[in-house]
Amino acid sequence: MRKKSHLILNRMSLWQYALLLLMLFTFTFYSLPTFFGEQPSLGLHGQRTLTEAQRTLFEQHKIPLLKEVQQRERVELVFESQADQQRAKQLLEQQGFESAALTLEFYSNAPTWISQLGAAPIKLGLDLRGGSQLLIGVDLDFVIDNQTKNLVDMLRTQFREAHLRGANVARIATGEVRVILPAGMEQGPWLTIIRDTAGTRLDQWTQQRSGNELKLVMSEAERTLLANNAVTQNLSILKKRINELGIVEASVQRQGQDGIRIELPGVHNPKQAKEVIGATASLAFYQAKPDSHFFMADRNGQAVGMARKPVLTGEHIVDARAGMGEMGQPQVSIVLDSLGGSKMNQFSRQHVGSAMATVFTEYKTNAQGKLRAQSEVINVATIQTALGNQFRITGLASVPEAQELAMLLRAGALTAPLKILEERSIGPTLGLQNIEAGFTALAFGMAGMMLFMMAWYRKFGWVAITALIGNLLMQVGMLAVLPGAVLTLPGIAGLVLTVGMAVDTHVLIFERIKDRLREGGTLANAIDFGYRSAFRTIFDANLTTLICAVVLYSIGSGPLQGFSITLILGLISSMVTGIWGTRAIINPLWGASRAKLLRV
Repeated sequence: MRKKSHLILNRMSLWQYALLLLMLFTFTFYSLPTFFGEQPSLGLHGQRTLTEAQRTLFEQHKIPLLKEVQQRERVELVFESQADQQRAKQLLEQQGFESAALTLEFYSNAPTWISQLGAAPIKLGLDLRGGSQLLIGVDLDFVIDNQTKNLVDMLRTQFREAHLRGANVARIATGEVRVILPAGMEQGPWLTIIRDTAGTRLDQWTQQRSGNELKLVMSEAERTLLANNAVTQNLSILKKRINELGIVEASVQRQGQDGIRIELPGVHNPKQAKEVIGATASLAFYQAKPDSHFFMADRNGQAVGMARKPVLTGEHIVDARAGMGEMGQPQVSIVLDSLGGSKMNQFSRQHVGSAMATVFTEYKTNAQGKLRAQSEVINVATIQTALGNQFRITGLASVPEAQELAMLLRAGALTAPLKILEERSIGPTLGLQNIEAGFTALAFGMAGMMLFMMAWYRKFGWVAITALIGNLLMQVGMLAVLPGAVLTLPGIAGLVLTVGMAVDTHVLIFERIKDRLREGGTLANAIDFGYRSAFRTIFDANLTTLICAVVLYSIGSGPLQGFSITLILGLISSMVTGIWGTRAIINPLWGASRAKLLRV
């Protein structure tokens, strides 16, 4: 028996319309600050307004100030160009401002109420903003050699504490240690100590025996682990150092096995950044011993005898502030963590009246391009009373040196020396030219596609144009909302590509509609058939492209990731606007009809 029923074609639920409008409104709102643009600005932390002396300073050097925005515990100065922004920062630093208190920023030209609701412009990449890029190599041999020397010291100490004499322990190469045991002592406690110390049970070091000679070689797994740890830790420390410089939109990413790529948007004179980023500085405190055979030179070239092992190293420093002492000499106030404070208190309490030396170590590149450690004693002071987790060091040459040392100590010491392999700079003018060229291409592409859709599909072409505009607004809004997303020149190419792919969606649907009309179907039936039959093809095509884009993002870096991000977002927005958005417009205009269907 057949039962007649009616099915309403081309009708969407109210919740679908509501969700679509909510998405379009939300992403359009978040895209607005990008279209308003932004201006270079300088954040002054620690003061809420500009002083008259600072205003006069800017006027004397002819630096026009467009706007002064007062905020909580800071003031933001807006300038006409990045050149004025850089000059203002240099002038304030010369007046005694610390780099960490001055941040290079960009002020949104959007109305204040939009910014207060959390909307912000898209972050621009180095090729669009202009700035500097550094490719830095991590000296992994240094890390491995440090572990090798540490094993030698540990074996000697363990043998001595176990009262085992006659063994010869020496480093013969990076990652290789040779142990020569006394004749007839190839078994017993010697091997137990070696096995426990070298961690051979964990495959950290492999053994190669020949008679009474034992060779310990660092395993490849251990080398890889040390290399990954060194690069990861240096990556984290470099981010802290760049934050101390006041560069808020910097990008620090790993590149390859031992490389780190740093992008500094808006920084066109990276001299200070290179000095701070590449500085491998550390501080350590030693017990001074005049009769010791181990010594280091102070700044006057005088030898200072001291214990071989430090009392405390810089890893326990949690804060460091530069200032002036009672006699007007530069100093750095140190704050230690609880473990460091306990060690310093215990040592100083037992050595009241003894001298303690402060040693500053920095790795610099020599004439042969090799990184070499340069250590010097910057201070020798007599311990007057037990010290806690707060004390001061003096003996610094100048206030700038004290400020730089304090900044490096706050950011932490690098686990391995760095070497700048490549440096590239993009001027602000070239960045603006890239923006203009990219968006000009996007505008011409949009215009060409709009003309084609209007000429070929008439009234449906207008629907496609509306969807294309909504697609572009959604992409820009999603880029602005997505954490960490940066628009680059390849990203603009991705925008242009996805707009073209969105047109493919409309073409497929509209051609299916035309095919059904040629077969004699009504317009309402043709619309329903066009969307249902084209959906599978559109979904499959976009899914395969989406998979490729995700793989490209996961294995790529820099420009490739910028391109893949806009491609992924563009695919999502084109599906929403091309299928869902256009049908929301077409249904009430041309799709209303009742079609009789037979159900068994």
